[in-house]
Amino acid sequence: MSKDKDLEVKKETAITTHKTARGFEEKTDKEDLILPRATLLQALSPQVVDGAEGCRPGIIINNVTQEVLPEVFVPIFKWTEWIKFNPRDSKAEEFNPAFEPGALIWKTTTPTAEQIKECKFGEAGEKPTALKTLNFLCYFVGVDMPIVLSFAKTSFKSGKLLLSLAQFSGGDMFSQKYALKSKQEEKNGTKYFILEVRKLSKANKEEFAIAESWYENFRGKEIKTHDEGLPEGNEAVEQEGARPY
Repeated sequence: MSKDKDLEVKKETAITTHKTARGFEEKTDKEDLILPRATLLQALSPQVVDGAEGCRPGIIINNVTQEVLPEVFVPIFKWTEWIKFNPRDSKAEEFNPAFEPGALIWKTTTPTAEQIKECKFGEAGEKPTALKTLNFLCYFVGVDMPIVLSFAKTSFKSGKLLLSLAQFSGGDMFSQKYALKSKQEEKNGTKYFILEVRKLSKANKEEFAIAESWYENFRGKEIKTHDEGLPEGNEAVEQEGARPY
């Protein structure tokens, strides 16, 4: 088989290795799939608190398999969400008794003016009560499932950097690959980690083919992710650092 033909086969089967396997005869709707998230562990992340093997603050994992993600990734497409969670502290001023602590109150890709306002600091410095999040469907090189990479709070600036680098590189978003790392910062005596991105080089033919197939399969579909909930970690610090919204 020629190299180009081999890439065509990989592109065709990239969405699932079970395409012709028994038990998968019924076509799978993309809306029925739940995709993993790239999760940056903080000191208060459940995996760290529970002492899960190999889990420590600062590492980035697949939150379905709990495996450490490779550093190199290819962003495929971006979408923006505005999200509001109920505070975990029932005594908080913004706590809504109609929802459980930490529960999702609303999420939208078409926010109202009021919802956008809730994601910004007030004129007197009041902290945001909701989040603006930049989400990217990504191919982490060597991982056989799409991963959702989200930037919010103190990592939001890195999300804007990734979008800017991709926007001005020219061509399809998935024609470039990047490195994803974590960086420790400290504020008011509290240490926490943020995401950092760095541009690497052009995606090779195989990386491009896989990313392109996932673009064609998932773009325009509802993206559901595993464990959608209030981000864990040093919330007060992260929310205070959210001014790039």
